[in-house]
Amino acid sequence: MARVIGSLRIRLVERLTTRLTRLSLRARIAGTMIALIAVAGMVLSAWAYLADERLKRNITFDLLSEELIHYEQRMRVDRGAQPLRSARLRIYRSSDLAELPRHIAILKPGEMHRVRSDGRLLDVLVRDGDFGRLYITYDVTTHARQELIAILVLVLGVAAIVLLAGLAATTISRRLVEPVTALANRLSQIDPKERHVRIAGEFAGNELEPIARSIDTFLERLDGFVEREQSFTATASHELRTPLAVMRGAVELLEAHAAERPAAAKALARIQRAVRDMTEFTDALLALSRERDTHTSSDVQCDVRAVLARVVEDQRSVATDKHIVLDVPPDHELKVAAPESMVAMTVSNLVRNAVRHGSGSEIRCEIRGRDLIVSNAGTLPTSDPLKAPVRFTTHPAGHGMGLYLVRRICERYGWSIRLENTPSGVQATVEF
Repeated sequence: MARVIGSLRIRLVERLTTRLTRLSLRARIAGTMIALIAVAGMVLSAWAYLADERLKRNITFDLLSEELIHYEQRMRVDRGAQPLRSARLRIYRSSDLAELPRHIAILKPGEMHRVRSDGRLLDVLVRDGDFGRLYITYDVTTHARQELIAILVLVLGVAAIVLLAGLAATTISRRLVEPVTALANRLSQIDPKERHVRIAGEFAGNELEPIARSIDTFLERLDGFVEREQSFTATASHELRTPLAVMRGAVELLEAHAAERPAAAKALARIQRAVRDMTEFTDALLALSRERDTHTSSDVQCDVRAVLARVVEDQRSVATDKHIVLDVPPDHELKVAAPESMVAMTVSNLVRNAVRHGSGSEIRCEIRGRDLIVSNAGTLPTSDPLKAPVRFTTHPAGHGMGLYLVRRICERYGWSIRLENTPSGVQATVEF
């Protein structure tokens, strides 16, 4: 039973902690202030009430004790002196027990008791003396009603204080959080394409100025990184495209002169494919190095079926020992809003990866609906090749960039990709 209670207590604490962490900073500040004021108000009210009760009880006890002492002194002078009988204060002797209710007559001496009798609230003091047992009762019904009114006023006062404290805490927390909110809004308004943005001046004299200055330092370093990357990208674009264009022109010229020489034509075709692959690879890298503009949509439509057929044909001419099966339903069209270089880069890397690292001789390339499926015999390594930070191939010793580029391209255009082990081998699925 104790274990069950302990487990329930732990779950309750965990749930409470989870809910508290989900609250906003403003809500947590206001809630903490209200809770502290409410607890302090209740503790002080309880202390004041208990202190007042103790003081009144001591005063009443002293009053009743003095009345009993005074009556005993009268008894010593006159044995027939009658006990005090007023509207609120009465003294009873042992011989007057018939006038007392039984629940009062049986009270123990030496203590003051509070009892209810005939709709009235009485404080009763019982004492044994030289003249037998004496009872003195004091009607505190009116005082009790006044106490209830005082308690009600006290509760309403505490509630009013907590309410005012809540309003004050909400206002204070809003003002405390306003600089943080302003900083967050300012950061969200920064355009990633905009350079040389600085925000420390907007928070001068504010408690968040050191944070704003740190952000400015980071933005300054980031500007330097971006400028160097853009400079490198522009230079690499020119330096890579120019020799590739020269190679493509030279290959086309050689193909015209080697039309009657099959061996040379075959070699030139391989060079032409390599140049095309290199061009697509360069285009993909340059495109991925730039930030995508999410406000514009691409009007370029690429036929995935045509790209897959071309890639399969190229791989068949290179990997003659592999049996590549192309399974596409007749008249099935699959077009995506992306440049052909990006689609070709994705498809060729998946097919080439299956050809190079598959343990079997058959590779299947299928299109089902909007899914491209490439499967081959073999198994994936223990680490996910799509998420690994260094190795981006399914081969245990691979360190290429094929599947890494595939993942980046899929993220850029909102495609999903899965690479998984199946009973028949490894299956890569791209959902366009």
